[in-house]
Amino acid sequence: MVDRFQFIAPAALTAISDLRLLARTVVAGMAGGVHRSARTGSAAEFAQYRSYAQGDDPRLVDWRLYGRSDRLYVRQFNEETNLRCTILLDCSASMDYGSGEVDKFRYAQMLVACLATLATEQRDEVGFAAFGSQLETYVPGRARTDHLHRLLVAMANVRPQGGTDTEGILRFIGDALPARGMVVLVSDLLHPLESVLQQLRSLRARRHDVLVLQISDRAERDFSFEGALTLRDAEEGRELFAVPSAVRAEYLENRSKHFAQIRRECLAAEIDVEEFSCDEPLDRALQRFLTRRSHALFTSIRRSR
Repeated sequence: MVDRFQFIAPAALTAISDLRLLARTVVAGMAGGVHRSARTGSAAEFAQYRSYAQGDDPRLVDWRLYGRSDRLYVRQFNEETNLRCTILLDCSASMDYGSGEVDKFRYAQMLVACLATLATEQRDEVGFAAFGSQLETYVPGRARTDHLHRLLVAMANVRPQGGTDTEGILRFIGDALPARGMVVLVSDLLHPLESVLQQLRSLRARRHDVLVLQISDRAERDFSFEGALTLRDAEEGRELFAVPSAVRAEYLENRSKHFAQIRRECLAAEIDVEEFSCDEPLDRALQRFLTRRSHALFTSIRRSR
């Protein structure tokens, strides 16, 4: 990780309206090259010679070496490994909140753009879906550099609105994707738990590696409001008059229980979940993605042997 990227505050990035430029600003210097496996194939990087065996592809025989040694040797190469990565962005109305310079949706949008760019730099097959009360947009994964432009345009065109059907999008992705990929869910997770956890467990059962990045606002985390106020449910429109000092303790306790259950259930299912505040630099989330990606690649290679 390059130190200078650790201090780019999200508020400073909001001046960059172009998602592609923003993502490249953050990601540059992070991708240390394509991860390569110990498997052999026909990719570009030479690994070693071995003796020819009946059934080997004659195109892999080193005929020059045969001319010098009068023995047949086959060239082996390190195979470039890639991953099928699908990123899911919650664009429900609850994401359209921010007490500071960057709201939850803009932070999530910037993060998703960086994740897609980083995965593309790693030559992964990257797909994208945005959802609220229904699937808003879906771009199937492709492992092509020009595919990134299509993804970023799709991300730039979605807006936070309506309710949340996380259960539905997870079910759709589970049905649409072949097994053994990586699914990244970026959401504030402010919705009923059991049905969502069930679908996350279902993805794991299909051998997907799952990473959940929870986005929150500082005011949501500490309920730092002063004076009486009216709270409005962004998705259902209900309003509630409250005195913060009178309800803060109960609110924080309920919030803690909600997310503790999510973490507990995800941990039991080997699902990585981590919370990020929308005033926090993006580098920690990207590092978490790279760590999980490496785990997914290792698992995929081990299962294929």
